[in-house]
Amino acid sequence: MAQKEECAKLVLVETHPSGIRVCILSRPTKRNALSQALIDELLLQLRRAESDEEISCIIITGSGGMFSAGADIKEISQLDAEGAHQRRYLEDLCNGMRSVRKPVIAAVEGKALGGGFELALMADFIVATTDTSFGLPEVTIGLIPGAGGTQRLTTAIGKYRAMQMVLLNEPLSGPEALKVGLVATLTEPGHALEAALDLAKRLASQSRSAVILAKGAISDDLGQDEQYERSLYYTAFGTRDKREGVAAFLEKRPPVWKHLE
Repeated sequence: MAQKEECAKLVLVETHPSGIRVCILSRPTKRNALSQALIDELLLQLRRAESDEEISCIIITGSGGMFSAGADIKEISQLDAEGAHQRRYLEDLCNGMRSVRKPVIAAVEGKALGGGFELALMADFIVATTDTSFGLPEVTIGLIPGAGGTQRLTTAIGKYRAMQMVLLNEPLSGPEALKVGLVATLTEPGHALEAALDLAKRLASQSRSAVILAKGAISDDLGQDEQYERSLYYTAFGTRDKREGVAAFLEKRPPVWKHLE
């Protein structure tokens, strides 16, 4: 039986047997969009789990049948290049996830889009369902991925399929993600967390020190590539197409691209 704990309502926290900590993104009316406040709370919970000697594995999942629809577009709609650069939440998220030495599992139900997909890509394992959809649709609003998505996705599935997903906004289904090696376990809708808990229990039965050392040996540090991606992401915030794309999204209409910087 999971033990529920007090925490900010944007990230619900449960502790399961075998030292498994579950962090649940909880903005169901906003499709668990990654606001600054939600990211800050998630990073706080990750730090707590990392420092808790009783915790062996961390699971991140979403509420309401949705992992995350990505960035909170309304929150970033007024940002220009300088404003986007000053908000360090993407860098904080990347660094925060990278600093977690314990294994992290993303249990994905429904859609994982934009920053939500990038968050899943930061995990060590992705568990998904047959109706899951992964995508990086930033180009449709005049932006690009900015939390390591272009780098991690290319590493995971190869340059050409990554190009299709990023440049053409072509999503990847759960079965397709399993086929290309992006997903570790595929299960039926409604059972992603259950499957992730089974995987976490298997991890918890191993030597914790060996698991941590092995994760450190396998994990790739994107380093300068990730920073370069983020610099291009900030640049995109200064373009006319970004302003038009975000406005069109919020106004629920097709964008009219000017193709100008």
